[in-house]
Amino acid sequence: MGIGEGVALALARAGAHVVCNARTARDIDETAAKVRACGVRALAVPGDVTVAEDLDRLVSATIQELGRIDILINNAGGTIFNGFLDISDEEFSFIFDWNTKSAFMLSKRVAPYMIKQGSGVIINVSSAVGHLTGRGMMAYGVAKAGLDYLTRSLADELAPRVRVNAIALGSIMTPALRAKLIEAEASFGETLIEKTPLRSIGDADKVGETVAFLCSPAADYITGDVLRYDGGLQDTNLPFRLPDYEPDSVFNRDNGITRES
Repeated sequence: MGIGEGVALALARAGAHVVCNARTARDIDETAAKVRACGVRALAVPGDVTVAEDLDRLVSATIQELGRIDILINNAGGTIFNGFLDISDEEFSFIFDWNTKSAFMLSKRVAPYMIKQGSGVIINVSSAVGHLTGRGMMAYGVAKAGLDYLTRSLADELAPRVRVNAIALGSIMTPALRAKLIEAEASFGETLIEKTPLRSIGDADKVGETVAFLCSPAADYITGDVLRYDGGLQDTNLPFRLPDYEPDSVFNRDNGITRES
């Protein structure tokens, strides 16, 4: 399962009603059905978290259906793997908007309801890349480092009524990781495991249980924290490294940027 589904089901098992969001209904209808099977209510609201109007509609639908918002999980994000000189300005902005600005925009819309009702929890799903370097992951790392700072800043500004934490993930066995990386190259997964101190890849369901803990009364004295859920990584566990840039290969004949093959 994906991280969003793992979190949704963990919260549902804990008794929370859940509103699911993704760009298309197909991506969330199945998760919403699984949530309802846990005996709680579920609402599926398609929308793009980088579009303000879609976020307004998401919050409005949630309030209309449930009357309040107790927990917000900012889980949207992803990256384009590319080196510093090769990523375009537009790609850099897109990755930042997808991973960081979306959390800012949605938190800003939800926080007033939490403050008015006197309580609330915001969890931002971050990444180990926010504090570890990895060639090809620069834009993603900048975005996640920004998300970590946003977490600490919101925890300060929204206290004492709203708690804000993040969970910084390492390699998690999601359908995307399995299909796009591990099944395409078996040695990739083997190297991920070998380079992770706990010698395993994380489980999305257990990520959900960890997020549920951060949302629970047991964590009511935790705010402003970025919890590492990465198997003990002290360095990137990516099994490859992009080559160095060479002085004679950084400019092409059109004065654009290229990489020596």
